[in-house]
Amino acid sequence: MGWRLHPWRQLAVLLAAALALGLAAQAFSPRRIPWTADWSAHVQTKALRAGLALATTGEARAFVESGAALLLDARVPADYDAGRLPGALSFPIEDRANAYAMYAELFTPEQRLLVYCSGQTCEESLQLSLFLLEQGHTNQVLYVDGFKAWQEAGLPVEK
Repeated sequence: MGWRLHPWRQLAVLLAAALALGLAAQAFSPRRIPWTADWSAHVQTKALRAGLALATTGEARAFVESGAALLLDARVPADYDAGRLPGALSFPIEDRANAYAMYAELFTPEQRLLVYCSGQTCEESLQLSLFLLEQGHTNQVLYVDGFKAWQEAGLPVEK
């Protein structure tokens, strides 16, 4: 007859083993997983590494007021419908191929694009910007602070 543990004790032993192995891997791995990170700067850091230009809320406002950029909202359609920057086009990242085909005639090499999503921790705008770079559109600016900062600044919202 073999030695058997109660199922709850088996679970506790497995969890302890997993924790011990995870800590050991973390201690000896050259690419450690950070225990804490500033996720508010995560998207911005990735955007800068990709060579994307970034816009502040003031700069985004200037683009909106002057009409100097085509505004692309990377959020899901329900969020876009609930409120958006004035004049923004819905360009949901999950449907980027269809949206790109629909707006292709608007994307000329000289056309400035301002891409945004919900806010600093939202990656949809970064993903859309990277997609647009792949399509050859280099004249774009990423508004990392996004719709949340726009609203917090008390700027006009279109519905």
